[in-house]
Parts: sequence; structure tokens; C-alpha cells
Amino acid sequence: MMDQPANSSPSNTGAPPEVSPAAAWLDTGSDHALREMHAYMRLTREWDLRYEKMFKTGALSKWYSSVGNEAATVAAASAIEKGDALVSLHRDAGAILRHYVDIETLIPEIFPSNMNLIRQPLGGDSRERLFRLACQMLGRQHGYSAGHERSYHYNHMEPEHGLIHIGMISHLGSMIPVAAGAALSFQQQKSDRVAINFIGEGATSTGDFHEGLNIASVWKLPFILIIENNHWAFSTPTSQQYACDNLASRAIGYGMAGVEVDGNDPIAMHQVMQEAVQRARSGEGPTLVEAHVGRHRGHSEGDDSLDQVPGDELKGYLENDPMDLIETRMVNGGIVSRAWLEEIREKCAALIMEVVDEAMSMPEPEPNSDRSIHAE
Repeated sequence: MMDQPANSSPSNTGAPPEVSPAAAWLDTGSDHALREMHAYMRLTREWDLRYEKMFKTGALSKWYSSVGNEAATVAAASAIEKGDALVSLHRDAGAILRHYVDIETLIPEIFPSNMNLIRQPLGGDSRERLFRLACQMLGRQHGYSAGHERSYHYNHMEPEHGLIHIGMISHLGSMIPVAAGAALSFQQQKSDRVAINFIGEGATSTGDFHEGLNIASVWKLPFILIIENNHWAFSTPTSQQYACDNLASRAIGYGMAGVEVDGNDPIAMHQVMQEAVQRARSGEGPTLVEAHVGRHRGHSEGDDSLDQVPGDELKGYLENDPMDLIETRMVNGGIVSRAWLEEIREKCAALIMEVVDEAMSMPEPEPNSDRSIHAE
């Protein structure tokens, strides 16, 4: 059965999709939830901005930015727990950082002393994970794949802390059966753990989308597929990608739950994910979540795919930047001041610069070296 959408979106008529106005959610969510979401969103934004600057100055040969996706990815990862599987792609830095690190240990006093967290950290060394992630992005020996992939193409497991992260395959739809397989393993172990997987809307036209969702629904796997629909895939508008009004409606054909949500709204996204996770844990099967986000960057830095987006449409996306929306909500609601937001931005930027600079000083891998090398 289809769930009621958390936020509706227009029919796929070829017209530019509506973007979420700040007023749609400025009065929702608890102060604590907003502060927690914001902290990880800001950390993610500064992570991306640092690498974007490195690309522009020639210090980095490529970068796939997740700017504009932070609300959807941070909120989704905030709904899973120790022992759940995260299956990510190249725009999901927010989910990875939310899953890996405890921001309070990295930036003390970022939260009030009486803060009620919506998700407890996994434990382990957050600073070391962040450092190794930076090494991974820069192709250094201390990265998770020992410098052999300079990207998010890696897996990382810490069984002692319940961290299960399965990285991406370039053929993006191919991650769906992999994630469904992780969910199947949980089911066979009679565990209540779940697997979440992110894809873009372009990947929903692949055979793996059908095969993965079909088997997940037939077997009632504890699986949640999150479509980050930025309406342009690589450079193709949704009017040329699919004929249905929305992708969430495809869920009914598989006999599973489907819901649309405004991916710029971390509170609505988190609510949808909590319901999906509860459904999966209770044995009620998978959920298809379609999160509408704006296109803020090209497919990768330096390509011309963003030039395909009409100016007015792009302007709408940029005016509804999820970072701006959550910070407006927090200031207007009297939760924090603009000065506090600037202080947090500076602290996150300084942390990222420190970690990335340290990673830059690490050696590159030796030819034919073992990929199993780990940081000491």
C-alpha cells in the first residue's frame, strides 16, 4: 500500500519541478533535532567545499560534490543504528559522516549539555575515521582502500562498533541488488537490522532497479531504497527519463510501501525514514523513498552538465539551499544566533582543513602494494 506523501511533487509534465519554500517546514521539528541535523549538515558542506576549492586550484583532479543533498542524506543516516548497513554513492557524504563520526568528540561544546540526541554515535575513533576518509578521497596509503581508488569506491567494516558501510559501484543501479543482499543476510540471521541504499533517479531506469525491488518485496526484506531525485540525472530532465507522475508511485507495482518527501527538509525526511526503518524491523518489508532535492552542481566538478538546467530552475534550487533553510529556521525560531552559526561554520571548516591537510602529507601507494594496508 502506498503511504501518504510527506510532501507532494508535481506531475512529470516536463515543467521545472517546484522547489520547497522555507515556509513549508520552518515551524516543524524540535530544537534538539534541528541542532543535531544542522551540525552534521554543516560538517558535510565544509567537507565538500574544501575539495571543491582544491579542484579549482588544481590540487585535485576530480570531485563529485554532494552540495544540496545534505538534508536528505544526514536525515536518512540519522534513522539507522549500530549494526545497520549503509550502502552509499558519490553524493552521500552526509550519510557517511553521520554514520562514521561523533561530532561532539570532534568539536566539543557544539551541543548544549542537556542535548537529547536522535541518534547515538557508534563509538570508536571518530578523528581517525575522518582522517582515513580524507586519505581515501586523496588516494593516500592510509585510505580505506590503501590509496588504490581515490573516491567513494570502498567498503569499511568495524564489527566491534557495528559499522557496516558498503561503497559504490560505478554502474549505480547495480548497488540495489547488493543492498538487498545485505538485507537478506540480516533476515537469514533472524536479526532486526536494516539496509539502506541511496541511488539517483537516473538509476531507476535500469534492470537492477526492477530486479532488486521485486525480490526485496517478495521476500519482505528489511530494505529501504532512497532515490535522490535531482530531476536531471547526469544531464537528462525527468520528462525524458520516466512517464509516471513520480517514482514513489512505482512501489505499488511491487507491493511495497512508497513515499515522496521534500529532501530539503531534514525533519520530514527523518520522519519518513523512521517509519520505513520501523516497518523493516518489524518484518513488514521494504520501502521506496523518493526524496526531491535540487541540482546545485554538475555530475562532477568541471563538466558542463549543470549548463543543461534552465536558469530559472537552477535559481530556484539555489534559493532553496537546505543549509540556508535549516539555518533560517534556527535563527527565526530563536534557537541560535547568526553569530553562533558562523562560529560553528568556522569550527567545521577548520576541522576539515586540518584533517585534509594532514591527509595530503601522507604518502601515495607504492605500485603493486597490498590493498589491505590499514592505518596504524
